[in-house]
Amino acid sequence: MVRSFAAALAAILLMAGQRSEAAVIQRDLQIRRADSSTLNVEVYDRGLGAADRALVVVQGSTCNTTQSLKWFDQVMRGAATRWVVVVAKDGSSGNGACGAGYEAHATEEARWFDHLVALRRVKQELHLRSDGAFQLLAVSAGGLTACAVAGATQDVSAVALLSTGGGITFEQELGILTKGDPRFAERRRRVQTDPRLGQTWMGDTNPEIWWWSVLDKRCLPLLDNYRGPVFVAHGLSDTSTPIESARSLVESLKARRLDVTSVELPTEHDLGLSTLPANENGIGRALAWLKTH
Repeated sequence: MVRSFAAALAAILLMAGQRSEAAVIQRDLQIRRADSSTLNVEVYDRGLGAADRALVVVQGSTCNTTQSLKWFDQVMRGAATRWVVVVAKDGSSGNGACGAGYEAHATEEARWFDHLVALRRVKQELHLRSDGAFQLLAVSAGGLTACAVAGATQDVSAVALLSTGGGITFEQELGILTKGDPRFAERRRRVQTDPRLGQTWMGDTNPEIWWWSVLDKRCLPLLDNYRGPVFVAHGLSDTSTPIESARSLVESLKARRLDVTSVELPTEHDLGLSTLPANENGIGRALAWLKTH
């Protein structure tokens, strides 16, 4: 008989406990989609922290493997939960370029569904608490997924959004960043109406089909049913996501009387990962906040 995912983890943990120094243990959970493709969910056991909850890390629009994310080690060191979960993108690579397998499941709504299915399965396998089993830490465009998941389930207890924006749509954000450049606006309209498979836009990591699905999206309405705390961090010099969008999100959530913590850093889009001490950059600030929630 094939052992369950949880039983396999328990066996590995037993062996790990016999070593003098605990190490992070990774297991991959394979989930079959309706189209028979496979969704890969990475589950990391840190060996310490709250065992009845998990931290879900949602990366941005790139297709980096988890191991190639420079900030992931900081997350693993500073998480308050025993478990850290990553829903991997199809076609991930070390340089962030998206492989052929990504485009088939690249729309924003598909990513939301993947995460909801994954978290339901992880909750069962790890025997997490009945409500509020997950904290979400999302970076850049990954914030849309975090907002959608938080608004769609009672299983989210806290949401940290880093360089996400979210108060206005992606299309409006691009309009601010490009200062209404008519040539850019024309390309944007074409992608909205005629996304072309096999083509990318604004870099090698973003297929047109993803842009098509995301241009009219923003976090704010996705959080309509969420009543938990929210952390927002944004760089004052961010040229990828305008700070006006993050400020709009914060103001609107406060108007709904949500518990919102907002941090503005003197940084670019990376929130000081290469310039600030670990406890002062965006990741460090978010992890410290999550420990109190």
